[in-house]
Amino acid sequence: MGKALSEDKNSSRPASDSAWRRAWPVLRLASTVVMVYVLFTKVDWSSVAQIGRRGLGLIIISFLTTLVGIVLSGYRWQRVLDALEVPSRMRDLVELQLAGMFAGNFLPSTVGGDVVRATWLAKLNKLGADSAASVVLERLTGWLVLPLLVLAGMFIDPGILDLGGISKVILLVALLTLCGLVAIVAVFRSAHLTRKIRRVKAVGEVLQSLYSGLGKVQRRPSTLLPVFGWAFMYQLCVLLASIFAAQALHISIGWKEMLVFVPTVAMLQVVPLTIGGLGVREGALVLMLHPLGIGSAQAIAFGLLVYAINVGASLLGAPSFALGSSRIVARHVAALKGASEER
Repeated sequence: MGKALSEDKNSSRPASDSAWRRAWPVLRLASTVVMVYVLFTKVDWSSVAQIGRRGLGLIIISFLTTLVGIVLSGYRWQRVLDALEVPSRMRDLVELQLAGMFAGNFLPSTVGGDVVRATWLAKLNKLGADSAASVVLERLTGWLVLPLLVLAGMFIDPGILDLGGISKVILLVALLTLCGLVAIVAVFRSAHLTRKIRRVKAVGEVLQSLYSGLGKVQRRPSTLLPVFGWAFMYQLCVLLASIFAAQALHISIGWKEMLVFVPTVAMLQVVPLTIGGLGVREGALVLMLHPLGIGSAQAIAFGLLVYAINVGASLLGAPSFALGSSRIVARHVAALKGASEER
């Protein structure tokens, strides 16, 4: 009888987990709708309407800077693929980046965009585990730059440490992120753990690829330099786009403060409460900008404008996402065939 009860208990767990997985996207979508209503009622729309021609010009510049950042992010991904010895084409990677951004901004899933990138790339190169590993490694290298920028900003301007409790929160977020990244890399480099998880085929293959990839990087550390270089340049574009957006709303924030605030917001946005980080980003900006004398209505408007620019850029990936990976694969095959005929 006790065995039967135990079996019933174990059999109920998958159903419970499955129900939660189905319910979570719905809850996340609902929280996003509520957050949109709350945020839009808090914005001073009369001040937004007074942006003027100069403000519109700055918004366009911010949008173009965001697009440049997406291309730079593609170069970062390509360098990771080079380190993993996986062939790739820049045009395909940028298109996959845009399709992934669209999925991330419009689907109620935290990693939906990364799944799109990994699965579609796997259809191009037929290397599923390596493709997934490249996305994970690209994310990790990008995330390493964020806390380092925060710490650099605090070093350049120690006055940021005197903003009260929010300074401690920012510092704590940066340090926890660094510690988390070190722990993740340690797990990925654990041969013992890799052997244990390898029995789960899909997870094991990706983990084995990550383990192998990190080994290649460890043997050739010079391959990391271009990756971090492109990651830094991408974050520089994000920073500049944010500065232009703030100026468009006549919000005065120094570049040193932005160097600390923008990466912190990016780290906090990973909390999967709403789609696109709505509310998380704006709430963080309200808290960080308050010590600088910037009101909550302005901070929320700033956060929403940054989000709108990002969404506008991701809309360029809508056609690719709608048509699916088949078009990219067909173009890739045609390019390979053309190259072969030229030879």
